Amino acid sequence: MRWFWIVLLFGIVVGVLIGYKAARWQKAPAPADFDLPAIAAPARGAVPSSEAFVKVAKIAEASVVHIATTAPIPEEYRLFREFFFGERVPESVPANYGSGFLFRSDGYVLTNFHVVQGADTIRVGIDEKTEFPARLVGYDPLLDVALLKIEASNRRFKALPLGDSDKLEKGEWVIAVGNPFGLDKTVTVGVVSAKGREFEEIDGRPAVTSYIQTDAAINPGNSGGPLLNLNGEVVGINTFIIGQGGNIGIGFALPINEVKRILDRLLKGGRITRGALGVSLIDANSPEARQAGISADEGAVIVRMAFNSPAYFAGLRPGDVIIKFNGVPIKDAAHLRRLVLQQPGGSVVEIEVLRGNERLNFKVTLGSR
Repeated sequence: MRWFWIVLLFGIVVGVLIGYKAARWQKAPAPADFDLPAIAAPARGAVPSSEAFVKVAKIAEASVVHIATTAPIPEEYRLFREFFFGERVPESVPANYGSGFLFRSDGYVLTNFHVVQGADTIRVGIDEKTEFPARLVGYDPLLDVALLKIEASNRRFKALPLGDSDKLEKGEWVIAVGNPFGLDKTVTVGVVSAKGREFEEIDGRPAVTSYIQTDAAINPGNSGGPLLNLNGEVVGINTFIIGQGGNIGIGFALPINEVKRILDRLLKGGRITRGALGVSLIDANSPEARQAGISADEGAVIVRMAFNSPAYFAGLRPGDVIIKFNGVPIKDAAHLRRLVLQQPGGSVVEIEVLRGNERLNFKVTLGSR
């Protein structure tokens, strides 16, 4: 009988323990059991609120301008039409339109050179009702940048700050503002699709630098307008698109740091000159170079040069493999061409070459283009 009570008591104790464990396992954890914040912080790169875009649009409102130009009609054409057809032909006709932005309060405007190229008159509009005459101060045809000065004495304007395009990241939000198809102060939003997009030529001009690619809508008339970050700083100048006639989500902006490098020269006035070496080049690892017995993996091979070229006068010769330019290792021919173009005409540079098994160093005074 005693064993019966002992077994029964043992069973009760075991049952209680099992019930306690089961109840604890099924119990939902209390909030204190989790070490989580009450409100999670937004992830980096998350879509900003509309207030961020509205703020930048307001910052840009008074600083982004539209630009209209006229171009002269050749006198021979006017005289021909007047003599044979009795027509009265105007001296100038509307030529181009585009965008720009004030970066100094005393009326200095940055835009693309192709917006004002060949113009005899330039007008800059602050809004749809307020326009001022402007003059071309300085320009760089290869970089496609022009500096204008609004002719309005003692008038102060609201300027946009210039940012740092080197700090841009792929996927970062950007805002384009401009005058597409004559629609003043149009704002479009997108991201940095890519950085460092390289081209051999753009509209027949050798490319001086690489470009920012964006899917913010850019259309004809946006040329010269700013690409802004969410701080309202100019990080690029909207320059060209891929596609005929309109936006397909692939636009390109000139990094503002490239403009800042020549800003002092633009303010001094006139045409910015670019360096010229006076040679034809191929990649050191190209099939043509291999056939010529070149074994270098990187660099640019001189295949031709003029007898009066800066390279010839400095002592370089066809067959030389240029491996360094001012101490920078050369990747290929396009890399070297870009480095040369980034130098002012007339500058003295150091070039290291492979000639057979020898490494030779030269100082070259660049020509101008």
